[in-house]
Amino acid sequence: MLLSSRKPPRPPFSGQAGRGSGASATIAATAKAALVTGATLASLSVFSKASAANWDFNPFIEAGGMYNDNYRMAEQGSPKTAAYGTLIEAEVAMRLLNPRADISIVPHIRSSFLPDDHQDQSTDGFLDLTGSYRTQKATFGGTASYRNETVLSSELLSADFPGVSLGQVVGVQSGRVTVRNRRNLERVAPTMTYDLTPRRHLHLDAEYTNVSYSQNLVQQVGFRNFYGAAGLQFDHTQRSNFTVRGIYAHFQPDGSPNNTNRFGVEGEWDAKPTTTMQTYARVGVNVVRAQTTVEGIVSSTAFVGGAGASWTYQVSQYVVDALRDLSPSATGAVVKHDELRFRMIRAWRPLLSSVVGARLVRVRGATQTQLGIQGSDYAAASVAMTYQITRNYRIQGEYDYTWQKFQGEPHAAGNSIGVSFIYQPPSRFQPLPLLNGIPTDKPK
Repeated sequence: MLLSSRKPPRPPFSGQAGRGSGASATIAATAKAALVTGATLASLSVFSKASAANWDFNPFIEAGGMYNDNYRMAEQGSPKTAAYGTLIEAEVAMRLLNPRADISIVPHIRSSFLPDDHQDQSTDGFLDLTGSYRTQKATFGGTASYRNETVLSSELLSADFPGVSLGQVVGVQSGRVTVRNRRNLERVAPTMTYDLTPRRHLHLDAEYTNVSYSQNLVQQVGFRNFYGAAGLQFDHTQRSNFTVRGIYAHFQPDGSPNNTNRFGVEGEWDAKPTTTMQTYARVGVNVVRAQTTVEGIVSSTAFVGGAGASWTYQVSQYVVDALRDLSPSATGAVVKHDELRFRMIRAWRPLLSSVVGARLVRVRGATQTQLGIQGSDYAAASVAMTYQITRNYRIQGEYDYTWQKFQGEPHAAGNSIGVSFIYQPPSRFQPLPLLNGIPTDKPK
């Protein structure tokens, strides 16, 4: 799988049309995305009366070739499927930015052609909507995402975790890709911040996630998850704050009465001690009450938390993060999610840059007596080099390594290489003056 320096961000609970009957699914996904986009564009007048000249349209096209020696992550001792072919990705990022509103609409499509493995060809569709509106004392915002994709895209986490913030858990996936399947994901997450005083702020967050598969399997079960959080933020200094929040979540797997309720309280410290560094530390406790068909209601207490930091300099950026949390999953239950991840972006010359990413993930059942939850361990690493040919064009080469093991089963490992050409003019709102791929948004 190719790794560009700009991938479509996955939703916080995720994560990244069709095989066989995928063509009709892609058409349906495209039609649904068009309807959502049209409705969103029609409602923009609520937020702003800006003219079309205030919109920034930023196209992105990537085309290239790839080879993978274990495309479906067959376990050791099983026949492997080697795949080679071409990949193409395209999107048009539309963004409106003014003193009060910031609105972004990003439709995205990704397609592959595998001449010796037509069954594994795919065409996936994505749509991401984000927005915020500021008043004198309040900020209203939120995100909405839609994804129609093969499980090869949704269930294997990318090593460089694009679009993932510090402390953010990326769940949902099961890691099972040996069976051909497709996933649909719909997610809506509104937020609100209200300034009670200049140094105290109220935060309200909600999220609804709906995941479905073309076929429900043992380790790929559709579900709905509801999440809500209310917190108070206390500004310690201009560059640090402490937040205490209470959370509630309700998990409903498809075709099963095994619902799970989760209650918890968390405390988080966020700081930006310098103009180049941003860090956080979080600790909390969650009580999980799960309905099981064998033992009735079972409950357990889990400690969650995390700590991480990012450093952004003129020609480099480093991110390291370690966390534990509970998250909904495609295994049909809420699971404990432990993760360690690292990313380095470095410009070696004005036109030459690299991205190195790595992540380790450990998943276990949220309760000791929960049946049917198979733990797993996952590791991914990648190295990509990008050369900026002109202001709008660049070439990229990448190597990826993926390893995973399910409890009681042999491990699986795969290697992938790819080369691609990318067309992406600089954005009016996010320019790259040095043409080196380094993010220009330092911690504020």
